[in-house]
Amino acid sequence: MNFVLKIACISILSLTLGTGAARASSAHVIVNNSSIPSEDAYQSHGTTMVPLNAVQNLPGVSIAWNNTTKTVVIDRSGKKTILKVGQKNTTIGSKKITLPVATTLRNGRVMVPLRFIADSSGAYVSWNPKSQTVYVAKASNEIKNKYTSDKLNVSRGAAIKLPKVSNLKEFTPKGYENLNTDYYFPEGKSDSFFIQEMDVISYYKINNDRVELIWTAHSDSTKKESNGLSFLPYKLLEQDGQKPTIQNRVAHFNFMATIGEISYSFIDNNGKEINLGQKPVDPTNFFIDIPDEQK
Repeated sequence: MNFVLKIACISILSLTLGTGAARASSAHVIVNNSSIPSEDAYQSHGTTMVPLNAVQNLPGVSIAWNNTTKTVVIDRSGKKTILKVGQKNTTIGSKKITLPVATTLRNGRVMVPLRFIADSSGAYVSWNPKSQTVYVAKASNEIKNKYTSDKLNVSRGAAIKLPKVSNLKEFTPKGYENLNTDYYFPEGKSDSFFIQEMDVISYYKINNDRVELIWTAHSDSTKKESNGLSFLPYKLLEQDGQKPTIQNRVAHFNFMATIGEISYSFIDNNGKEINLGQKPVDPTNFFIDIPDEQK
């Protein structure tokens, strides 16, 4: 995303937060797949305020606090941002900007406008009005390098760790709770995948070093029904987004958290599954490099 477009998106976000989000006293904020407790974020004059330490969850950013001057210095690869508590004016590098709301101290924490987090850290920020959630995403160089690996299992392991963003509804799994998670990748691919947790299936695509939710749905495993997804031949209930069509077979990984193992198989476009094996999970290399997989 170029600089002008990024600033435009942030401006739109600021306006959006001033309307839809202003109805709530708190905001749901997710920074690199980690939630900020709702009590730590709040609305002030239509602007979402978040603790400055949210920046610490973003790669390549360091923070220095001067308690005497009540000044914060944020360093992003040598580009410094200077921020003083109680003031709206700040500098990012050589650029001076005015924040919509002054930085403040609240319960011993420095609170800043969410837009400032994006400006000072180079992160992508998006607002989901359906779930009243703000996403802040910035992938580390380590994850980005692994995602571009020529080893498919390494690339897939990085893909599921990239920061996730969504403009869709948020569905809560229903039914008998279990700790298994199913991952489905089109054969030979790591740039898109499905995750199934209980009765919720979600489809993601990688875009600009982040993972975007494209489609999600509740499914009813007690009712068989053709829906264009051979590996999930069940009736789809409530859904949101654009359901993809998968023509070729998929690589299926079932992560069994209770025993720390992962099974792997192929499912063809007729729904036939060929079980290939099961191994203990390697946390440094989550998925299995399946023999004979066409890349």
